[in-house]
Amino acid sequence: MYYFINKIADYENEQFYWKDRSLGGRLVLLGWPALAVFLYRYGSGGTHTRENASLTVTLSGQVPVSKAVGSPDDAEAVKEAENKLHNVTVFVFNSNGTLDKKHTFAPNQISETITGLVAGTKKVVVVANVPSAITFPDSINYGWFEDAGNVIDLDTQATTADGLFMSGEDTVVLSANTVSEATIPISRVVAKVKLGTLTIAPEAGHDAAKFALTKVMVMKARSSVKMGLPSVDYTPNAFYGGMQGDKSTVKTYLAETISTGDYANRYFYVLPSDNGDGNTTLITLAGTYDGQPVYFPFRINDTVGSDGATSDGTFIRRNSVYVVNVTLKRLGSGSDNPEVPADPASLTVTVEPQEWATDLIQNVEW
Repeated sequence: MYYFINKIADYENEQFYWKDRSLGGRLVLLGWPALAVFLYRYGSGGTHTRENASLTVTLSGQVPVSKAVGSPDDAEAVKEAENKLHNVTVFVFNSNGTLDKKHTFAPNQISETITGLVAGTKKVVVVANVPSAITFPDSINYGWFEDAGNVIDLDTQATTADGLFMSGEDTVVLSANTVSEATIPISRVVAKVKLGTLTIAPEAGHDAAKFALTKVMVMKARSSVKMGLPSVDYTPNAFYGGMQGDKSTVKTYLAETISTGDYANRYFYVLPSDNGDGNTTLITLAGTYDGQPVYFPFRINDTVGSDGATSDGTFIRRNSVYVVNVTLKRLGSGSDNPEVPADPASLTVTVEPQEWATDLIQNVEW
């Protein structure tokens, strides 16, 4: 007897259904043993099987000493720490976002082959230097990374002791019985803000002898962001700062002691920030004038640079370095609030953003 059979396959649930017209069009669920018998009897032509594929994943990009004040001689040690990989995890997701396989690299490896994958189009996600507080569920799917509750907190990025969190992704197509290759670029989620040059050039009516510089700090730093897969959207209305502010919760790692003669090699790691809510991250100089507290806060990379500055007005982006050069002229007319920039007429800011391998420079004048 000739049977005319139509196949309906649900690959995601690994179940196969067969519609057999000789059975009155009833839908019959075949388990794996029955399926194996069927494939042996009728052959595999035209069927969809879970064909094994393999993928060699190689990491690329700027891969990063604890945050510290140091001499220029420490630059190489800092660079090494900022690029160090402490742990690497790879997720291979199916085209519908479900997990095919999770793989953890062995220590000190940047390239490994993942076997036992199912052929097809995949989204490959790489995360590195994952903070210990973050755990990935066994049933993780790609959408987990887009959940606003799964974030990187700035507290975990204050130093490079455990490595700076990095992430990256790409789409690859795997073929059956073939070892495919993919180079996945990864980059840090944080940005780096550095105090560059500091010039005191008082205008008439402003006495340099009455001025003392005490601190440089970051205010209204975003407290947490998504992991960059695909976005680094920040958590709204949650801020950290080098001192307590109207909006900022104090974090000591966001402040450094300085003076007019000692300010070199001060830098901070911050999370990406725009000014969509009017609360972009600030870098603030603090001091006293005639014995009274005075602050010089300014937005980072908020305008397109001129006179050689390379700022582009995009505020703070992941994996970029912002060098801020400051000129103070109106020493006695700073802000009384470390979170509120003064009248723009009294402040000129030049930012020079750079990728991590380079530095973006911003010149600031008050």
